[in-house]
Amino acid sequence: MSPIHFSMGLPGLRNDPDAFLRLAAIALLIPALGEELVFRGILQPARMSTTKDLAISALSLAAFVLWHPVQVWLGLPMAQPVFTEPAFLTLVAAVGALCTALTHRTGSLWPAMALHWVVVVGWKAGTG
Repeated sequence: MSPIHFSMGLPGLRNDPDAFLRLAAIALLIPALGEELVFRGILQPARMSTTKDLAISALSLAAFVLWHPVQVWLGLPMAQPVFTEPAFLTLVAAVGALCTALTHRTGSLWPAMALHWVVVVGWKAGTG
């Protein structure tokens, strides 16, 4: 939850700083670090220099999007029913594309991890 949520008394995580810190820590490990290491660290080249690199990045992005409904179908603990909704998957594709672009632009996973973390924490804090 952002400082704005706390100062305005908005719902997110019921204004519970401890719950927010737990969410922030979990989001750092599971989606931000874990998914970015796989989908942008292992599956795609850090810098695009050829058409083949672009194709590999597109496949990695597609795998990232498909991973979300697969989590639901496998019954994984972090999965949520929203992971199968087309609107959510469109947003996942947009975030994944931005993470891909950041990784290619910087040659580093850290900016993509940070973006992924901010998006997940913002989403969950706002709905928690």
